[in-house]
Amino acid sequence: MSRGRFRASSGERPAAAWVLVTVASAMLWVTEQLQAWVILVQIASILVSFARRTKPYRWQASPIALNIGMFGIAGSTILLALGGHPATVSLAHFASLCQGLQLLDSRPRKSEFLLVTLSLFQVILAANLTDSLLFPPLLIVFVFSAVWTLLVHTLRIEAIEAGDAGAASIAITPGLRRMTVFSSAAAILLALVLFALLPRMHTSMLRTSVGRGDAVAGFSNRVELGTLGRIRSDRTVVLRVQTLEGKPPDVRDAYWRGLAFDSFDGKHWAITPNLRIPRPESVKFGISIGPGPQEADRVQRIVREPVAGGVLFGAGLPRYVEGALLQLESDPNGGLYAPLENNQRIRYTIETQSNPHHARDLTRDRALPPVDSRGRYLALPALAPAVQVLADSITAGQTSDAGRAAAIEAHLRNHGRYTDTPPPMGADAGRSPIEDFLLGELAGHCEYFASGMVVLARQSGLSSRLVNGFAGGRRNPLGDFVELSRSDAHAWVEVHYANAGWVRYDPTPPDLRLQRLGGLSFLGHLADLSSSLELWWFQRVVDFDGADQIAGLKSALSAWQKLRPSLADGLRGGPFATRRAETWTPLNTSLGCLGALGLGSLLFVRSRRRRRSPPLPAGYARALRLLARQGLARSKSETARGFARNVEASTSREAAHAFHGITDAYLEERFGTPSPHTDVSLLLSTLKTALRKGHNRPARRSA
Repeated sequence: MSRGRFRASSGERPAAAWVLVTVASAMLWVTEQLQAWVILVQIASILVSFARRTKPYRWQASPIALNIGMFGIAGSTILLALGGHPATVSLAHFASLCQGLQLLDSRPRKSEFLLVTLSLFQVILAANLTDSLLFPPLLIVFVFSAVWTLLVHTLRIEAIEAGDAGAASIAITPGLRRMTVFSSAAAILLALVLFALLPRMHTSMLRTSVGRGDAVAGFSNRVELGTLGRIRSDRTVVLRVQTLEGKPPDVRDAYWRGLAFDSFDGKHWAITPNLRIPRPESVKFGISIGPGPQEADRVQRIVREPVAGGVLFGAGLPRYVEGALLQLESDPNGGLYAPLENNQRIRYTIETQSNPHHARDLTRDRALPPVDSRGRYLALPALAPAVQVLADSITAGQTSDAGRAAAIEAHLRNHGRYTDTPPPMGADAGRSPIEDFLLGELAGHCEYFASGMVVLARQSGLSSRLVNGFAGGRRNPLGDFVELSRSDAHAWVEVHYANAGWVRYDPTPPDLRLQRLGGLSFLGHLADLSSSLELWWFQRVVDFDGADQIAGLKSALSAWQKLRPSLADGLRGGPFATRRAETWTPLNTSLGCLGALGLGSLLFVRSRRRRRSPPLPAGYARALRLLARQGLARSKSETARGFARNVEASTSREAAHAFHGITDAYLEERFGTPSPHTDVSLLLSTLKTALRKGHNRPARRSA
């Protein structure tokens, strides 16, 4: 058969091909990286190609039309790349559009390997663009559909090359389907085992942002007053916090520190000097921050969504950080950054010091600036004299620095009004926003209250700074972690004491900030379940690394050491009593598990064999063996009566008549009631005698 005739006779695509393409495309859709028009083009190509699979449009077989489509795909991909999209996102658009064009291509083809290859490329891209919970079930469906598509198409190719195109449909039996499902499931299970055992390698060559939405703003070295207020209406989750050691913080009094700011010009906060110091140590094996990890009183594992600036958060002053981060930087005020993962979801473990203090101890302490602070925590812009008058009136009668700080905090809490939309500032009066706030109605959100307290504290000679981060949150009971969203972004104040160090104050009225602590609806519980599953999937699969492998190995060894004495006691007195308990090693256990797995597989195969079609009757089976010796073997795709007709055409009349009688008896026994008048033994004897005489001996032919 010529190549042209072969290609022309390759037939239509199997239905599994459309399932394959749809699943691979959906895996890219859930990444939320494709533009809407690309998704619409994909859906249209899938629907049109499937609806016209037997009668395609003429343009679907036109090389000119298809080449024009290919040029359009290349041009749109180049425009996306030039528009600033990451390389992986541009490749995802290119693969999606090429897949749609390949599906519409109705020209004769020899195989579906290009279609499967494009689908596999989409899956690889999707794996680097998302950590969605929808990815694993789609991946499982993709494996089954890919295996079946290749299998069906290979059978058709073999049948066409053999000159019998219809034989492929005969070969697709329920047994073949069961074996395909079994082998695909076995491949998935093997992949899971290899995933847990193979060494982990983290690379950013393909990976881009996998977070939900844009990175959270408001966390950089320079922040404009009011930045956090603009994101407080957004309930997008930013942090998921699990407490590993120490007492979990009460969400009503929980703070996750981000950055501390010392310089204020009346409208903007900044960190001075504006310098980030790279840490040369590997964060993967842990880095000590400050005095050392031994002073930490809480250890937490945090999963952080994309945050502008790559800021890391902790429930107190950081003392130790560990995680699969490419680089760690710190600023003069103790802020931590992962600059290369600012647009990625990351996981890290942080040990922090909460620095608890007692009011009685603070009363005897003094609010002195840190060593070598050079007045940074007392500097103020030019302010109206009325601000100094306000500070003096609030702190009048206080005899200690702690008393003055507490008085300022209480004044703002008791007389202020929390609002995410503060009134317009009086720019015409020549006053700064913070002067309008302090000398006006005290209406604003957390940044205004925190900035106002820093200004009043510095006016009273108290070294202080503004800190931003997250506060409050909501505990997820299903996953036993605290969930913080963008609406939990918060700002507060730290005052420095000579002995106690930096002490936290929160002058913001807490009524509106803690409004999320009420009961949950049914949909809220479903959201908790979804968030718990998402966290488990990210930590156990997406971000599974060498540290997790080592921890799992240590846990397995620890469990084995606890279990080993009981196993040794159980073996004493048995057939292994002469062996030392120490010889029962994990290797023996592994071999035993493999033996049990092999025995289970053997029993499964034998049970499958027992469930196959019942064995042939003895008389008919004997007749088939006699004919096979003469070169007449019945193929699996051949019916009993069809084979009898072939025997009639290739043997003597006497032999053919005897085999027809045996065939009728076989069919009656299998599908009806056996006739008592049919003597199969006599017919077998007649068939054997006729074949032995050699009259009209059949020509040899292959089975």
